[in-house]
Amino acid sequence: MVKPTFLNLPEDKRQRIIDVAVEEFAGKPYSKASLSNIVSRAGIAKGSMYQYFEDKKDLYSYLLDMAVEEKMAYIKEGMEPAGDFFASLEQAVYASTRFSLDHPKLGQVLANAMDPMGEEVLQEFFSQSKQTAMDWFENMIVLGQQEGTVRRGFNTRLMAHLLYSTIGFGLMEYFLEAQNVNMHEFITNPQLAKGFTEDAIRDTVREIMDFVRGGLEAKGWGK
Repeated sequence: MVKPTFLNLPEDKRQRIIDVAVEEFAGKPYSKASLSNIVSRAGIAKGSMYQYFEDKKDLYSYLLDMAVEEKMAYIKEGMEPAGDFFASLEQAVYASTRFSLDHPKLGQVLANAMDPMGEEVLQEFFSQSKQTAMDWFENMIVLGQQEGTVRRGFNTRLMAHLLYSTIGFGLMEYFLEAQNVNMHEFITNPQLAKGFTEDAIRDTVREIMDFVRGGLEAKGWGK
C-alpha cells in the first residue's frame, strides 16, 4: 500500500515519479521493469522509493489502481443515466476506447496486467479485475432484461464473458492494426493518436454494437 510519505510529497514531484513509473511499466513486462531506472529518471535516491512504497509490486499496484480509477471516471462521465442497455453499453465502449487513446501509456500498464497469460505476480490483479468486469457486464444485461431491451432465456454469465472478450482490450488492437501501428510505437509517440479520427472511432463502436444488438436485443425492441 502506498505510504503517506508519497502522498505528502509536493504535487510536481509526486507526478514526476508517477509519469516515469508509468512509462517504465508500459514499455516493459513487469519482470523487466526496473526500480533503478525509475528512481534514476525521476531524480530521487533509491532509498527514498522505499519510503514511498514497500517494493516494486506495491508501486505497480498503486499505478493499476490509479489506471482503473481514471478509466472508470471516463466511462461514468460518458454514460447517460437514463440510457437503455444498448445506449449505455455503446457509451461505455466509446469512453473506454477514448481513455486508451488519450492515455496510451496508462492504458498499456492496465492491458499488461489484464493479460490472462501474463506473469504470475499479476494473476491476482487479473482475476480480481476480470471478476469486477464480469459482474458489471452481467448486471448491465440483467438490468436490460428488466427494462425490456435485452431478450431473456440465455445464460447471463456466458453473455457477460462474450461481451468482455468482444469489447475488451482487443478493440484497441484493432485500431492499431487499422493504422499499421504497433503498441510500442503508439506509447512512445502520442502524436499517433491523432490518426484515430472521431468518426472512425464512433463508426467502429457502432459496428460492434450492431453485432451485440443482433444477439441480445429483445424481439420488437427499437422497431
